[in-house]
Amino acid sequence: MYKVLIPEEIDHAGWDYLQERGYEIVEGSGYDTETIKREIADVDAVLARGADYTRDVIAAGKKLKVIARHGVGIEHIDYKAAEELGVQVANVLCANSNAVAEHTIMMMLMLAKYVPIFDDCIPEGRWDQRNRYLTDELQGKTCGIIGVGAVGIRTAKKAHYGLDMKVLGYDPYIDYTKMPDYIEGVKSLDELFERSDVVTIHCPLNDETRYMVTPELMKKLGPNGYLINCARGGIVGEKDLYDALKNHVIRAAAVDSYEKEPCDPNLPLFQLDNFWGTPHQAGLSKKASMACATGAAKAIDDVLNGREPMYPVNHPKKK
Repeated sequence: MYKVLIPEEIDHAGWDYLQERGYEIVEGSGYDTETIKREIADVDAVLARGADYTRDVIAAGKKLKVIARHGVGIEHIDYKAAEELGVQVANVLCANSNAVAEHTIMMMLMLAKYVPIFDDCIPEGRWDQRNRYLTDELQGKTCGIIGVGAVGIRTAKKAHYGLDMKVLGYDPYIDYTKMPDYIEGVKSLDELFERSDVVTIHCPLNDETRYMVTPELMKKLGPNGYLINCARGGIVGEKDLYDALKNHVIRAAAVDSYEKEPCDPNLPLFQLDNFWGTPHQAGLSKKASMACATGAAKAIDDVLNGREPMYPVNHPKKK
């Protein structure tokens, strides 16, 4: 009987999928590196979420054949080392793309309507704040999207058809001629930031994108601009973002992910009234959580039964 390690909480549909097919579930006792190294030693598969799977961790899995990621991002998994060690890495694409797109639009509206500021006005007796902060309207404004994949396209469609916004897209890996006609492809980040009123980020975190959104780009967005990051922390430096918001280089920002997670509750950004953050849960709708859990479980079942997973990340030689 194959053993599957599940170190972090997932929707029970993933457990059910595996148990119905005869797998033994090993419930992890923690997801720090040393705990996973110890518990991975005697399992055939891992259903992974946010923990780090370095070369050392993967090498500790003497029987390990597959790591299936609960979601899209693979920045916490050394998939190249896994390939060298004969371990298949797979992820789950598109399962939570609509949830993240909806969260992005919600953040956009929350910032434009000053919801984080107005939230406590009535219970604190500050009714007159309604005259101090006149809200913004998004109709006719330009939404710039970094990363025109599944989430980016869904966000663009909702912004264009739902909010009557013009949409620009930047993605060096996309053929712009194949993009939907409601997205105008631009050649550079400079152009995107210069022409946009709102910039929203939907690209992976890697060596090319780390700290990609620089202070210079935020200056191009300008003092009336909004920045939203529902992708990964580290694409925008938290210190750079703090400085831009504190000095009113941009008007407001909202993020769903952080450079270190769980993030420090005393992060200086949380002291600003033009910043709003959520705890990396944009993609965690009930529907999306179920789809991610079952998608990762299916990838494990495929690999352990000699089949190619639907979304392979690497291509190891079979052990």
